[in-house]
Amino acid sequence: MTDSSLSIPTYDGSLLSVRSSSSSVDRLHKKTGVCRRVASRCPTCQQPITKDKIVNDKDLEKEIQNLEVYCTNKDKGCSWLGLLRNFQVHIETCDFIFVDCLAGCGTKFERRFLSKHQNEDCVKRTITCDFCKTNIVFEDEIPHLNVCSEFKIPCPNQCSIQEVSRGQMQNHLDNECSKQEILCPFHDCGCEYRANRAAITQHVKDSPGIHLNMAGKTVSIQKQLLKLYEERSNEQNKWIELLARKVNALEKTYGPQFIWKIDHYQERFQEARTNKKSTLFSPHFLTSRHGYRLALSICLWGDGKVKGKYVSLFICIHRGEYDSLLAWPFSHRVTFTLLDQCEDVNNRRHIICTVKPNVCKENKPFLGRPITERNASFGCPKFVDVDTMTKFNYVKDDTIFIKVEVDNEEMIFI
Repeated sequence: MTDSSLSIPTYDGSLLSVRSSSSSVDRLHKKTGVCRRVASRCPTCQQPITKDKIVNDKDLEKEIQNLEVYCTNKDKGCSWLGLLRNFQVHIETCDFIFVDCLAGCGTKFERRFLSKHQNEDCVKRTITCDFCKTNIVFEDEIPHLNVCSEFKIPCPNQCSIQEVSRGQMQNHLDNECSKQEILCPFHDCGCEYRANRAAITQHVKDSPGIHLNMAGKTVSIQKQLLKLYEERSNEQNKWIELLARKVNALEKTYGPQFIWKIDHYQERFQEARTNKKSTLFSPHFLTSRHGYRLALSICLWGDGKVKGKYVSLFICIHRGEYDSLLAWPFSHRVTFTLLDQCEDVNNRRHIICTVKPNVCKENKPFLGRPITERNASFGCPKFVDVDTMTKFNYVKDDTIFIKVEVDNEEMIFI
């Protein structure tokens, strides 16, 4: 039996070369359901085929599926020969079928060239930069090389070093290039010479005296400046210390409570006793940041009729910056406390005296808004017995502490 090739244009849109016997060809006139969809003539003898003469022959269909066929890409070089029913499986792997690039470059090529395309031709393939070893896309290679820090570029001064990596070029120009124009190293001392690095080296060798003189003058000027800076720094430190003391003092003198420390007690007591300095005055303090401006006064040997018997303690209202905003006359209860300095806190016996201002016309010189620098003082003429002061621990390390508290329950805060 002689084999012949048969072209079947109606099978899944493909052209197949079929090896078949003449009897099989004759039987094709009956046609399968697949052929019936398209063919109007017999592909072998070209005789007309009418629809009513077509018979769906399952045996014939099975026989056709078992025919040996060549791949449609035989002319391109595909050597596959197999049963028709296996043709679709072959097509999935046929090296001569056109496929799209997996990287999305848009190119179509035969499957057998896939590896070559991926490794050599595809513009979307990943490559490694020969200089910085970074993975990049092939079509981005030129833009990458334009910024690659390891790419070798020529020295702009055309010095003896032909090529330098882009990332090291600035260092090369600043520190290595013999043709780079630079300033004399004694520029800060006043030398204005400017030339390429090689000439600068020779210039430094030729001008040691000039440069030494310049350096000496510069050092002298710097010493003078350093001295001025030190003087200014010392002056600023003094101002800082002064301001710190003022801030500290202000912090202590704000609020309804104030503690007055009186040191050198024995000396001050003797001065009061001999009438050399009968009264001591405390620093001013404020009941609040914008409150009443007050001060204490103490007579360690007593005042008036109680001299020599009692320590007299008073408070005085001074004219303040915010008096126009405050309530007058002054009516807030004032509590004086002589603090016991006993180390055992539980055994301390403080001496306390409270004064409640009597707001009346007669007391206006004491409690009214100050017209002069300060009002008359009011307080406790018999604050504590003179002899009691030396008992217990009221005097310790030749120092006493007096606390004053101003009741602020009804006080106006601004």
